[in-house]
Amino acid sequence: MHPASRILIYLLAALAIPGLPFFILPALLLLALVLLVMSRRMPFRLIWRTRWLLLVLMFGYAYSLPGAPVSPHLAEFSPSWEGLRHGLEQASRLAVLLLWLDILVLRLSSEALLAGLLQLIRPFAIIGLDPHRAALRLGLTLRAIEGMERGRGNLRSLLELNYEPDLPQRIELRLLPLRAKDLAIPGLLIIGLLSQWMIPV
Repeated sequence: MHPASRILIYLLAALAIPGLPFFILPALLLLALVLLVMSRRMPFRLIWRTRWLLLVLMFGYAYSLPGAPVSPHLAEFSPSWEGLRHGLEQASRLAVLLLWLDILVLRLSSEALLAGLLQLIRPFAIIGLDPHRAALRLGLTLRAIEGMERGRGNLRSLLELNYEPDLPQRIELRLLPLRAKDLAIPGLLIIGLLSQWMIPV
C-alpha cells in the first residue's frame, strides 16, 4: 500500500473512531492485535509507553463525572461507576488509535513516511505552502529523532551548548504515483465519515 494512503487512512480513522459505537472497538482491537502478532511486532509497545496517559484519562473521568460511587465506604472520595465506565471507553478508543498507528504509520521507514507526507501536502502548494521545504524540515526532524532513539543523543547532550545533531546534508526521496487502489480505502472512509456526520442518529 502507498505510504500516503496508509497515513491518510490513519488520519481518517482517527476522526472516525471517537464517534464509533463502543461495541465495534473490541473488533478493531482484536484485528489490530492479530496484525501486529502476524508481523512479529510487540503488540503492546505503544500501550506500555502511554500507560500513564491512559490511566490519567480513565481515572480523570472516573473522579470527575457524577454518579453512583464505586465504593460507598469512601463516600465523596470514591470514583463513580458512570465516570469509570466512560473513562474506560475513552482509554479503549485511545488504545485502538495507538495500535493502528503502529500498524499503518510506524512500520514505515523514515524515507517512506516522508515520501507519503510529501504526497499529502503537495496539494497545499496552491495556498502558498512549499511542500519540498516542509518535507525537508520533517525529514530532518525524523532523522534527529532516530538519532536520539539509537543512543546518539540524549537529554544530557541536548542540554549542552555545543550539541549538534548528526543530520544529513541532503535527503533523497523516491515518490511513487498514487494508483486507484491506493485511493479506494481512503475514499470509502471519507464516505463513511460523511454519512456518520450527516445522518442523524
